[in-house]
Amino acid sequence: MAASTQQAGRAVIITGASSGFGRAIATQLAEVGFDLFLVGRSQEGLKVTADAAVKLGHKTTVKCRALNVARAGELSAYVEEVAGSHRYLFALINNAGVMHPEPILGGGRMDRWRAMMDINYFAPLEGCVAAVAAMRAHGRPAHLINISSIAAGIESMGPYSASKKALEIMSETLRTELQRDRIRITVLVPGVFATNLGRDLSPEMGARLIEGARSKGFDLTAGINEQVMGDPQHIARAVRYILEQPASINIERMVVRPPADLSF
Repeated sequence: MAASTQQAGRAVIITGASSGFGRAIATQLAEVGFDLFLVGRSQEGLKVTADAAVKLGHKTTVKCRALNVARAGELSAYVEEVAGSHRYLFALINNAGVMHPEPILGGGRMDRWRAMMDINYFAPLEGCVAAVAAMRAHGRPAHLINISSIAAGIESMGPYSASKKALEIMSETLRTELQRDRIRITVLVPGVFATNLGRDLSPEMGARLIEGARSKGFDLTAGINEQVMGDPQHIARAVRYILEQPASINIERMVVRPPADLSF
């Protein structure tokens, strides 16, 4: 069955598209005809994502750019480049993120926290500012989606929680400032999903997750259990739904999580 082209001619930039949520989002959006501009650190990972999107898309443009969004100016420059080469920048999806959930006084590294804040907060802020300028210039309906985390409300996850809470507050501020524009902004809040975001989890935090699942009757050591760890495609379908809504409505915040709530 041929893919839909109902969103043809609309460009979407997705950060963190080398794997996980970013890859799942790209494949979902390709199915409805968006032109995709994929950003990530791994050129190899981006190619895998692009190949999957091209297979699902119908005359969908898919372009990749390997860059480090933590470096000031790189994301904004790419947003401006896309806006200058494509007639309709419709959406920016700030998905790239790193996770170092640890207590403030537990021996964490300040340099790592700064780098995490650069990726989780300052890069989306920079990208949004550049995207809004481009979207205001073309004057058509457009959208910003910032991927947060349930950790934004969990104090025990320390600076990681703070980075996501800052992202949410920034999004709320932008929503107020954009009320007279045709630009909508959504905060999408995932629970625990099976991505590689947890690759930097400390052994202590990993043990806490396993114990939290065990206390609710789930054994994470036996493999992925979707009652407590969801499939990234659920987040991708949520993104697709959000972008398919008319400019006359704004989905401010959407929480998507597995049925069981892990203890942290």
